[in-house]
Amino acid sequence: MPHVVIKTLSGSSQEQLQEAAEQIAAIVNKTMGKPEKYISVSVEQYSFPEWEGVYNEYIKDKDNLLVKPGYTNPKTFE
Repeated sequence: MPHVVIKTLSGSSQEQLQEAAEQIAAIVNKTMGKPEKYISVSVEQYSFPEWEGVYNEYIKDKDNLLVKPGYTNPKTFE
């Protein structure tokens, strides 16, 4: 069933990551009607230099990207 992957820059605490994952699971449950026992959420943390690769592979020019970032340059976030 739904599996959500959070890709983010490193630096958040384990508590922050856990809270975000739990809230995302609850939102998926509420908005999509999927039971929480079927929802999984993982977190992948990346260094700043690695983020350009994440951007290019998963964000840039992707048709399935439903919420687009407010930047187009992953090196400067502008």
